[in-house]
Amino acid sequence: MRHRASTLAATFAVLIATLSGTGALAQTAAEYNAEGVSFYDGGEWKKAIDSFNRALDIEGESPVIRSNLANAYQAYAGAFAEAGDHDTAIGLLHQVLPLDPSNAVPLIQLGAYYLHESMVDDAIFRLEEAVELAPDDIDAHFLLGEAYYKDNDPISALLQWQWVEAVDPDREGLAERIEIASREERVEADFEGQTSRHFNVTYDREAESSLVREVLGYLEGAYREIGQTLGRAYPPTPIQVTLYTLDGFSESTQLDAHVGAVYDGSRIRCPVFDRDGERLPADELRRRLYHEYVHVVVRHITAENVPWWINEGLAEALSNELDETELLFLRRAHHQDALFALADLTDSQLGALEVAALNVAYRQSHATVGYLKDRYGARRFATLLAAIAEGEDAELALRRAFRHSYRTLELAVADFIENG
Repeated sequence: MRHRASTLAATFAVLIATLSGTGALAQTAAEYNAEGVSFYDGGEWKKAIDSFNRALDIEGESPVIRSNLANAYQAYAGAFAEAGDHDTAIGLLHQVLPLDPSNAVPLIQLGAYYLHESMVDDAIFRLEEAVELAPDDIDAHFLLGEAYYKDNDPISALLQWQWVEAVDPDREGLAERIEIASREERVEADFEGQTSRHFNVTYDREAESSLVREVLGYLEGAYREIGQTLGRAYPPTPIQVTLYTLDGFSESTQLDAHVGAVYDGSRIRCPVFDRDGERLPADELRRRLYHEYVHVVVRHITAENVPWWINEGLAEALSNELDETELLFLRRAHHQDALFALADLTDSQLGALEVAALNVAYRQSHATVGYLKDRYGARRFATLLAAIAEGEDAELALRRAFRHSYRTLELAVADFIENG
């Protein structure tokens, strides 16, 4: 449900106005304004901001100059967001708000960037302001629905998305969102909630208080341990988690029962009972929660840019050890020449795999990351993920962190699989 920065840049296109003056000082302000317009038209946002600020120093109450300066800040913020620097983009947009308090557009843009950074409370605050200022703005309602959904409030999200549906029924992704939120609202309408320092857990009433406390304990442990291991990486809180019966999990997520848990970019979803209605064993429950929490942290660091084998391999390697059964499985796959090139273990290519090949991909990713962790230490993955987050090619980032190319790592892992 990520809202792409390029889409936002088009959504928040603005009009730059010229200014005519009468006196000497007004003419000087007009000249600075005209200079700013020229810089703006050329895509030189920082120079445009400097020129508009000079004009504003002379005619501080001019609505034209204030609007132009606000537009330049918005465009400059959009450029940083497009480059992946949403922190700077957010800081620039805060410069806009006092310039034009009645304008909903920068609030919508700010809300979208907060959503990208998983700063959900801030997104809701700004998007609710935007809806108050511009009650007919489709983008404001759509993104507010996104924010409510990420805040584990599907009912409020539905209200926003149904409003959008009445106005723009063909909006991309809208029907899917309404279907998902409606399904979850049916399953989770009677769920209860409990919070800890960093997590908000909603749960089926069949989950006893002691089980929910147990889950919160595991999650807080994961928050400390995984965050420390991956370079003191701590996502914005509260992090949303929902606990289900096995049937409730399958109905809400539409995933097969063999899927142990899932992080969908908005919250961790985990069944806490087995097929017989019994509580999952403590070690299995902990493993599932740690596994999905690793995905939360990796997404926080890299957005959605990390290769699948790193993301899934880390989730496996930091939640449980590779055992002999997996090694034997991989050994057979190696003898059958069924292991993958790491470059092929990406999200876009995995969708076409049969179940047997997908099992190989999961276990190979586990073994690859486990090999690196055991040989070089888990903390080097912080360097790897930071380089990927900065836009570096994954194989180059691997070389920097572990001094391995894909090919040398494939050979080393094959030897590890054969010889243990």
